[in-house]
Amino acid sequence: MAFDGFKELLNKIYDWFQSQVDRFFSYFETLPRLEMALQIIILTVVFLFVLTIIIAIGVFLLRVKNNYNSRRFSRLERSWERETMNLLAGDEHENLVVEVKRRDRLFYVQYLFRFASRFRGQELQIIKGMARPYLPMIAKKLQRGYPELRARNINILATLGFPEFIDPIIHALREDAPIVKMAAARILAHKNYPQHIDLILPELSSFDGWSMNFLASMLSEMGTEIAPRLRIELLNQEASIRVRIAAAEALRQVGDLSAADVAARVLELDADPELSASCLKIIRDMGTPRHRSLLLSLVHSPEEIIRIHALSALGSVGLKSDNAILKTALDDPSSWVALQAASALNQISGESVLIDIAESDHPRASVAQQILAEEHLY
Repeated sequence: MAFDGFKELLNKIYDWFQSQVDRFFSYFETLPRLEMALQIIILTVVFLFVLTIIIAIGVFLLRVKNNYNSRRFSRLERSWERETMNLLAGDEHENLVVEVKRRDRLFYVQYLFRFASRFRGQELQIIKGMARPYLPMIAKKLQRGYPELRARNINILATLGFPEFIDPIIHALREDAPIVKMAAARILAHKNYPQHIDLILPELSSFDGWSMNFLASMLSEMGTEIAPRLRIELLNQEASIRVRIAAAEALRQVGDLSAADVAARVLELDADPELSASCLKIIRDMGTPRHRSLLLSLVHSPEEIIRIHALSALGSVGLKSDNAILKTALDDPSSWVALQAASALNQISGESVLIDIAESDHPRASVAQQILAEEHLY
């Protein structure tokens, strides 16, 4: 019976509302066109005025709330700072738990995260001990919220809870949000955990918006132990070109000597200009004269970027007998290729050959003069 009465009340409210709407529109239908337009303008102005008042009240209330929270957080920080400094200065570090109200625990962990940046060693371990009881709460927040907040929480766990909370960070690596994936990848790319390379490499292809140098540097920070896995990825023709380039650059940065032979194999099998350029950089830095024949075949490549890097590598591993090829490369239509040929010529044969070119009527005499000037030889 009670439900029937409530349903009847709802029907009456709906009927009344429908009648008011009908009266409203029937009223406008009876008005002349000009007066109707005037009424609509008046109603619009009133609506906008009321909306502005509501927004202003909302902004005012939000400002009051923020000011209140700011003062409260300032008081909390002052009290926490005293307790933190007392714990850091004391000799007993067994009981590091600071009682914090439930509503303030997130802010407390954020405070410790900022505080931790000032310390290293034993002091940092004390800060971690203070945060440890509240870190499970942060780990749960990795699964929800704005991507930026989740990325910040990953950094908090990395600073205050690594490696104890490594599993939630690994899970975050598989998230769709790029900023969350990158934050997790940066933490997992740790020199003490080279096994994480198998988790990170499959995700690198999704980081299209990130600098290739940044990705390579992140991988190289994991040390030489990941070099065998990077060499496999560099040879993997099914992998993304960006991932293979990042692997090549990381191998070059860690100074893996075996990477030169792998780079040579890639140059024989693949034709992507950017990947080839990265492989040629490896040969330039870690190659040997046995790679010379491959380089000689690439200095005539139709791709300008390949010619540039092939000449650069030839300058490192070439012989004086390559002078004729390098002098021919000086006539290349690209001034960048000619500049690199002159630099390689200087590396292999010394400044005497360049001085002769610089003082002659050679079309690229100015290029030779530039290289000599950079070496303070002209």
